[in-house]
Amino acid sequence: MTFAAPSYSKSFNEIIQRKSYTLECMASRKCKDGVRQVNDISDIANIYPDSDYNIIANEFNRMLITLDRIGVKVFLADEKYFPAHFRGIYSTSRNNFYINQSYMDDASTLIATMRHEGWHVAQDCKAGIDNRELGLIIPEENIPEYLKEVVEEIYYDEPNQIPYEQGAFWASMKKGATQYALDVCVMKKLYFD
Repeated sequence: MTFAAPSYSKSFNEIIQRKSYTLECMASRKCKDGVRQVNDISDIANIYPDSDYNIIANEFNRMLITLDRIGVKVFLADEKYFPAHFRGIYSTSRNNFYINQSYMDDASTLIATMRHEGWHVAQDCKAGIDNRELGLIIPEENIPEYLKEVVEEIYYDEPNQIPYEQGAFWASMKKGATQYALDVCVMKKLYFD
């Protein structure tokens, strides 16, 4: 089985500190060129009029509404702001995530990226959304072996990220898993706020 990673989603905060002025510029919202907020699927569909997003529109829009209720905004950004091959990235310090416009012309890549980054939001929520921590949601023993191997290969140089990425990669392939985790986050916020 061939597996294409839906997103390279290292810790946004670590990448900003180590590698990329452009990521910090985007995260701080100082860079506006080629960065726009996504409010619904039409914001993506208008950029790619030859692509069909109907199959994912309901799931995508529901996730955006739930993310907004949590206080997380989603932005579509130009490829120039991302390290090579990154499809999406979530900032635990800013509670926003960014998807790489260059990869979003395909509905399956778009929804996998949304699920993946949305899972990181849910992990952040589990640890307390107003901090820079992530909490594990799914036990490692529930992650398929082939997926563990893929994640370990990608994150071999950042072993502390592996458990979080395993869950996010798993969720990227499971329709409804990220939405459920985000719904729990909303309920947690309503109950504790």
